[in-house]
Amino acid sequence: MRFEGALVLLFGLFTYHALADTHYYNFTIQDTAYTRLCLTKSILTVNGRFPGPTIDARNGDIVIVNVVNQAEYNITIHWHGVDQPRNPWSDGPEYITQCPIQPGSNFTYRVDLSEKEGTVWWHAHSDWDRATVHGAIVVRPRLGDSFPFAQPAGEIPLILGEWWKANVSEVIADALRTGADPKISDAYTINGLPGDQYPCSENDTFTAEVETGKTYLLRVVNAAINNELFFAIEGHRLTVVGADAAYTKTFDTDYIMITPGQTFDLLLNANSTAGSRHYIAARAYASADGVDFDTTITTGILQYSNSSSSSSPQPTLPSSLPASNDTNAATSFVAGLRSLASTKHPADVPQTIDRRIVITVAVNLLPCEPGNTCDGAQDDRLSASLNNISFVSPVVDILEAYYRNISGVFGTGFPDEPPLAYNYTADTLPAFLLFPRRATEVKVLEYNTSVEVVFQGTNLLAGENHPMHLHGFSFYVVGRGFGNFDNTTDPSTYNLVDPPFENTVGVPKNGWAAIRFVARNPGAIVFLFGFFVHHALANTLYYNFTIQETPCTRLCLTKPILTVNGQFPGPTINARNGDIVVVNVINRAEYNITIHWHGVDQPRNPWSDGPEYITQCPIQPGSNFTYRVDLRDKEGTVWWHAHSDWDRATVHGVIVVRPRLGGSFPFAQPAGEIPLVLGEWWKANVSEVIAEALRTGGSPNVSDAFTINGQPGELYPCSKNDTFNAEGHRLTVVGTDAAYTKPFGTDYIMITPGETFDLLLKANSTAGSRHYIAARAYAPAVGVPFVTTITTAILRYSNSSSSSSSPQPTLPSSLPVSNDTDAATAFVTGLRSLASTEHPIDVPQTIDRRIVITVAVNLLSCETGNTCAGPQGDRFAASLNNISFQTPVIDILDAYYRNISGVFGTGFPNEPPLPYNYTDTTFPGFLLFPRRATEVKVLEYNTNVEVVLQGTNLIAGDNHPMHLHGFSFYVVGRGFGNFNNETDPSTYNLVDPPFENTVGVPKSGWAAIRFRARNPVDE
Repeated sequence: MRFEGALVLLFGLFTYHALADTHYYNFTIQDTAYTRLCLTKSILTVNGRFPGPTIDARNGDIVIVNVVNQAEYNITIHWHGVDQPRNPWSDGPEYITQCPIQPGSNFTYRVDLSEKEGTVWWHAHSDWDRATVHGAIVVRPRLGDSFPFAQPAGEIPLILGEWWKANVSEVIADALRTGADPKISDAYTINGLPGDQYPCSENDTFTAEVETGKTYLLRVVNAAINNELFFAIEGHRLTVVGADAAYTKTFDTDYIMITPGQTFDLLLNANSTAGSRHYIAARAYASADGVDFDTTITTGILQYSNSSSSSSPQPTLPSSLPASNDTNAATSFVAGLRSLASTKHPADVPQTIDRRIVITVAVNLLPCEPGNTCDGAQDDRLSASLNNISFVSPVVDILEAYYRNISGVFGTGFPDEPPLAYNYTADTLPAFLLFPRRATEVKVLEYNTSVEVVFQGTNLLAGENHPMHLHGFSFYVVGRGFGNFDNTTDPSTYNLVDPPFENTVGVPKNGWAAIRFVARNPGAIVFLFGFFVHHALANTLYYNFTIQETPCTRLCLTKPILTVNGQFPGPTINARNGDIVVVNVINRAEYNITIHWHGVDQPRNPWSDGPEYITQCPIQPGSNFTYRVDLRDKEGTVWWHAHSDWDRATVHGVIVVRPRLGGSFPFAQPAGEIPLVLGEWWKANVSEVIAEALRTGGSPNVSDAFTINGQPGELYPCSKNDTFNAEGHRLTVVGTDAAYTKPFGTDYIMITPGETFDLLLKANSTAGSRHYIAARAYAPAVGVPFVTTITTAILRYSNSSSSSSSPQPTLPSSLPVSNDTDAATAFVTGLRSLASTEHPIDVPQTIDRRIVITVAVNLLSCETGNTCAGPQGDRFAASLNNISFQTPVIDILDAYYRNISGVFGTGFPNEPPLPYNYTDTTFPGFLLFPRRATEVKVLEYNTNVEVVLQGTNLIAGDNHPMHLHGFSFYVVGRGFGNFNNETDPSTYNLVDPPFENTVGVPKSGWAAIRFRARNPVDE
């Protein structure tokens, strides 16, 4: 099997088929005035719309939705029918998978549409807010794929709902206060409109215009609170082709019966005459005896082209619309549903099961509180139960409690069968059965278990159909029947060949429904009471980054600099191994920008990697972009920074990734942690520095200072108060680039741009003492200007002060001089992976492909009529294998995904196009001028790759930092001179080489790295 892949050194992609897309939506929860049924009232909406926005996507896409709550009440959003694989935090049920979004707050959801195709929907999951806070999710086939039926001429979403004249929040609050049934709705609606059968509603009727002879795809959602609905169109038959975002065998019918929360995809053959008008109609299916329901009918108009309301006759209600109590019609419809079960859309029905769970579904009573008056049956409170347990909503969400091991929030005692067996569907039942136990119980399932759940309806108080929805899974409805389920005989009636694949099932009045699924979505919530044991769940963290100019004073000068949230350095992201970090970046600056998450692999998520015009187009001024940062298998220190020009000089910050909850460092727990970000400072505007270099072709001006945590230190002018203060002399390296190392004692470190180290510091000096923390450049190149100054910070022991009582610190004698190549080499040679049982390594012992890449500073010819400041009057340029990268105007990943030709080529060579003595001191002049191109390297998935980075002495030999996007790698070898592919591999460390994402290629030398190409863009 082949896969597409991440970008390698900004030039590598893997081959396979079309990539998924990521869509971004902003949902603002707000009160909006709406008029229906002769009355104007305020309702809760998303972005002022009722129904809310339709989300359009394709199979496999990711949808990021930032929900801002500007209402007066808490809210959450549920993505109904979306499995959310390994992402239960974004599922949405209040106090189950998340605490609610409070007024004035926001929450960003990640909606994973992998393996979804058809119609699902979203809705509020707090009380009854979903009555008006809901909308459709249309999931089309992947690019290049098609429907398993002829392409329709158009699509018509139809959301069936309910409308109350009263405030919906007050309706449910009154029911909870009195213990009675909620007041029934005053109307049903189609796309938020009741239709002309209701008063004041002639202009509040949904109209769908069609053309004779064409076929249309109707996407029908039942967003009613509790009512199953019959739906029909006068004079037309419907063809069912999908249910709950899964294709079905085509099934012709005059009507459908749709359960609350369910969706159907229907083909409509527009076979009536031009100018005609036909009612679209829905009414309740109400199977319960003696229970009030809304008996009205909602209508819309199917209007053929060239029709008008004045010249066309009044439409009539569909004669095919069943009566509200027609159980035979409801049963006949659901019995006709079958999965498509084709080669392309197979059905994977569990043929055997590991566990059967039988659950009674009932309407019960809870005793009325002393001194209160209740309006339920027997003057008590109505209450629902599963297996005689009435769910108690916790005050801490269950998933959080499970993740953080918070006791007392829930129990694990939900039973596999009813605690008391009885004749569930009898007409008369003992009174003691009416009163359930109140508890917050969950069902724990082992990962990969094949599960059958049988829902058994009961006649307690009043038997009726019950809609049951599975969070985190779809399931196969393998059987239905009336009466009591018989576990000996009824399974023989199951359909195990092509049962419908759904996420919501209606349990028939006085009957049962059996479903099967495989527990393969760790962390998912099942029917709001069950989740899986697998491994520790990760957390999702949310940050807002605002790119803005902020005045900053350094070296006697105040100037505006680009910052995140006004901070320099920017915010530190604190997370744990396996967490997801969602960062919404708002660009309020004057220039384009992107953010790169340096050292984060972003598995299957290259769109969030960040390099400008490589994996994304830049975020333009006034725009925003939401990144998803996947910290899977990361532990240690990585960082984030701007990836547009030189904006990263001030737009950067640390990402601290601690062990998972319950885990620990592979060394003793330190007393504290001190992030130290080493940087540079220019008195001039950084954008102007790089713009000047690009204009003239010369080297950029060297910086005016190095910094520690944004501060140059007191050895620079005007910087006495700009010195970073910290608390820690001899250093012990314990990690590099978010991977643990064998402990390595050293007096200094040499750190390449982009690299990170985790160091233990033993604070073994005397109380009251002060010690310099210092950094200077390592600059091996001859004749190349660099900053010769030293940045300092203070390591201050308790009881010390900066006054005269504490002696002035001195610079570390262990700090090597700037050209000390021996010191640099000795340090990097000492690095070894920890390679322990708990932190193993997987070094490729053999390779499928070796790629040798020369890394050089070259020249580009100065343009005619221009004056350039590089050597020989030309322009400086960098090259890999004698190709100088040309930035495209469309990002490479998007061009690859959309098959846009002319953006990049795939001709990046496996070796230098012209072998020569790379580290010689003199060269033929023609070697100085590379080819300009945008070339990528295509790798097969799962290939073991070795890349040898060969330094050259063209123009000036220097150390070159090389960073791999999408992967960490093993640095298996380093050396000086020209790499010899016969002898040098024998010197490799294939036992415990350091695992890094950035490597320094030594001046006049080479570095060899190995990795396995296992970070595909998509399968």
